Amino acid sequence: MVKAVRPRGRPRKDEAPAPEGEVLRAALRAFATYGFDGVSIRTLNRELGVSHNLLHQRFGSKEAVWRAAVDWGFGHLVAQLLSSDDESADSLARLHSFVRTFVRFTAQHPELQRLMNIEGGQSSDRLDYITDTYVTPIIDRFLPLRDDLVERGEIRPVPPEVIFYMITSGGGAMFASRELTERLFTDAPLAPERVGEYADTFADLIINALRP
Repeated sequence: MVKAVRPRGRPRKDEAPAPEGEVLRAALRAFATYGFDGVSIRTLNRELGVSHNLLHQRFGSKEAVWRAAVDWGFGHLVAQLLSSDDESADSLARLHSFVRTFVRFTAQHPELQRLMNIEGGQSSDRLDYITDTYVTPIIDRFLPLRDDLVERGEIRPVPPEVIFYMITSGGGAMFASRELTERLFTDAPLAPERVGEYADTFADLIINALRP
């Protein structure tokens, strides 16, 4: 028998399915840019350079692709927030760490805020899924920090929703609106090596704004 020799060069699309993380990252970016209705499975397959039916075979529907992409993106965010939360620390330190971690992650994954800007503007099953699965559990974990700090007089009784949008919208807007940031301030503030400094500065700003 003659052993078949695989030709050199890049494998065919059906021989090299895209890695799961690469697929979900591309899908999340597409949904965050064009919205759910503006994305098609065919377009995603084409942008990934994969077989025209790969996503359908792997996920079954556009809704399933969207949910898997959301799980991938928001799942990593929640994991980062939880792993960086030292429950033995005092409430103010934990709140500072939460803000800093959130900003650092959002800077690296601005598509999460872009997606929320789209989905948050209308009632839908998709918004229910994001809030019920990821947003509400995180609020429920960190809201007691705010309540404890208010009770002890370490921060002012600023309404939770104000703090929520101060952190989530304010912390990531510079990266989610990259084109606007570059137009107004050049791309220097967006440099990866400055993310840590920015996250620290923003966390300090939030904490100081909440102090009596």
